[in-house]
Amino acid sequence: MTIAVTHKKLKLDQMDTTLSGLRLTRPGEIEKMCRRLNQSGQLNPVIVRPVETGYQILDGFKRYYSAQQLGWEYLDAGIVDVPLADGKAMMLSYNRGGRSLLDYDEALVVFSLKKDHLLDQTSISRLTGYSRSWVCRRLALVEKLDTVVQDSLRMGVITNSHARAIVRLPRGNQDEMTRCITENHLTSRDTLLLVDKFLDSPHRKDQQYILSHPVEVIEKSITTGEIYDIRLGHYGNRLLKSIELLYLQQNIFIALCTGHMSSRLSDTETEILDGRMEKLKKGTLSVGSIINQKAWKDER
Repeated sequence: MTIAVTHKKLKLDQMDTTLSGLRLTRPGEIEKMCRRLNQSGQLNPVIVRPVETGYQILDGFKRYYSAQQLGWEYLDAGIVDVPLADGKAMMLSYNRGGRSLLDYDEALVVFSLKKDHLLDQTSISRLTGYSRSWVCRRLALVEKLDTVVQDSLRMGVITNSHARAIVRLPRGNQDEMTRCITENHLTSRDTLLLVDKFLDSPHRKDQQYILSHPVEVIEKSITTGEIYDIRLGHYGNRLLKSIELLYLQQNIFIALCTGHMSSRLSDTETEILDGRMEKLKKGTLSVGSIINQKAWKDER
């Protein structure tokens, strides 16, 4: 069904932001939008629905907050006269193509439809146009993800991909895994591997070792596992293995250098390592040059 949209200029003080809690505003996003509005003006209208207090924003929260910061008085708006539940479903549809909503944003909307409107998964699926399995996965991000982990996600401490891996763990283990991820600066791919290892470990002692030595566990897992792609020839697989191992060592290096242990190095240790760091710096420049210039392709 096509919903009629009426376009109108609205004052900012006419707009209601009560649904902003269903969207995460991440650090720097407002500043970026401010620059965009300054450079190009408002290219897309905010989408609102009429309510008693004025017009409730469904899409365009960053534009609204940025306009406030810039001191604007008006914004172009598209007005849709729909019930609240339909409006929330539209929050998903307006962002479907551009993927400006992350999984957790979507989860907040879906959970609100379940909690506030008492809709079951089938009804939510029908209303939003997404599959029932999609609805189930989004609900899990709110219902099965520990509140401490959700806070870390809101603050940008962990990413959406980290959260998808963490939610597979029992709630009682999610907080400690999150601390492990942040303290060791683990990537989402490393996190997925670590969660797999954790779930495969039946004894608490083994799980504690994994959390205490995540980098070593990841390194051992990758180096002992077979790195092979049937689509590649001998040379291609050698290059693939080299890339994977280099990527792993890069993550280990970053974790070791940015962790708290690096501050415990003595002056003698620092002096010894300085020379190696210089060699590594030169090697890093060579690797970057090869990748950027695609020299490995040009050799063909």
